[in-house]
Amino acid sequence: MTQAVSSPSPVSSSAAAGKSVHAAGADNGGSLQRALAGWQRLRWQASSALTPGAAARALERVWFSPPRAAATSAARRALDSARADWALVTGHGPSRRVRVYRWGTSGPVVLLAHGWGGQAGQWHAVIDGLLAAGMRVVAFDALSHGASDAGARGAAQTSVLEMSRSLLAAAWHAGPVHAVVAHSLGGAATALALREGLPASAAVLVGAPADMRAACASLAWQLGIGPAVLARMQRQSERWLGMPWSAFNVPDVGRTRPVPPTLVIHDRDDKEVRWEDGAAIAGAWPGARLETTTGLGHRRILHDPAVIGRIADFIRPRAAGRALAAPEPASLAVD
Repeated sequence: MTQAVSSPSPVSSSAAAGKSVHAAGADNGGSLQRALAGWQRLRWQASSALTPGAAARALERVWFSPPRAAATSAARRALDSARADWALVTGHGPSRRVRVYRWGTSGPVVLLAHGWGGQAGQWHAVIDGLLAAGMRVVAFDALSHGASDAGARGAAQTSVLEMSRSLLAAAWHAGPVHAVVAHSLGGAATALALREGLPASAAVLVGAPADMRAACASLAWQLGIGPAVLARMQRQSERWLGMPWSAFNVPDVGRTRPVPPTLVIHDRDDKEVRWEDGAAIAGAWPGARLETTTGLGHRRILHDPAVIGRIADFIRPRAAGRALAAPEPASLAVD
């Protein structure tokens, strides 16, 4: 969830509190940024001591608020070329619409799951690569992202649980899904969907976080928030999430549920989700394979031709076994 935090996204995006800390970590020579980060930390510390209830509510807002980023021209072109329709998330209050995009007319269906603050168009390079490999591609905007409806807590907030429900809605709407390719927090959403019974013959997790509870604890420490306030925030959110934070542990899904053959790709220089998170997932999921890139970071990895080729090779039907033993592209290392 951000540069100094061990996991993904609910942090890298959030609010001014998080942004100040993250910017300070990114700019080693920025005395102004360091001063702002220090001041922000003092404010969080004072609030935690004097008004713990308000501090817990503020941390909850920060954690569950995705960022807003404008789509690039390449992303817009990809979406303009798609067939777009809607899937419905039902069973948790009023039905909500999830925007679904489709490319290709033949071949196995590959579902793409974006990360925190992302949207379907960010996959444009991967879409092109999978189409060239003879696959049909489906992507979606999760609730409170892109063109989809707002989630249960409004357009400004959502959760990995709602992202997982959006993924399941898109999967059921698109028909039988052969494979899921997920980025960042989309990897945790995919793990939850697999736990709920999503049928898939293969999965690829790119830059995925391992443990939401540990990541939130890291953010709290970074902001100067004490354990009591953090525990209060997590108890509050568990009431509307409907499940404990311990449920959002990706390695545990592979330890307790059947999972498909999985390729975990993670960059050593990822400043938003530590490489160790990917290693933990690959180590816990039976038969999973970890492949490491260098120099691509958290987002450029989705545009790298070698990575895209590796994804296509791994999820190609009846080729999963061959893909595991295939020669590695130059930018990838197998761990």
